[in-house]
Amino acid sequence: MFRMMILISGLLLTLALSAACQTEAGSASALNAETQICTSVADRAPVGAGTTFPAEIGQLYCWTKITGGAGEQTITHVWSYGGKVMAEVPLTVKGESWRTWSAKKILPSWTGEWEVSVRDAAGNTLATASFTVGEAKN
Repeated sequence: MFRMMILISGLLLTLALSAACQTEAGSASALNAETQICTSVADRAPVGAGTTFPAEIGQLYCWTKITGGAGEQTITHVWSYGGKVMAEVPLTVKGESWRTWSAKKILPSWTGEWEVSVRDAAGNTLATASFTVGEAKN
């Protein structure tokens, strides 16, 4: 019984040290991201990319190309308006080079500065796209 407790303690210590090393080593993401805000996506490519859109746009897309992926991973598009998070959309990346996108309904009254941050599973920001809907509020 004593041997079993020693073995389990050793295993737990090994797991804890391994997790600590992975956290330190994994703090800098190996993923790279290219992102654009657009009016639609066709054939996995952004259409109508820009930085200023009319207040009546209705819906916008955040298109992202991820490179450096290994295996299945998750990224998140964090849509923010006026400094307030409006949506967090998890997206699965399944390869070395992967294109994915999310969509956000935009009400005509939501004019001003917007931002979408692309984050890895650890919360590191990989890319940011800033854009304006309608006229910026002062």
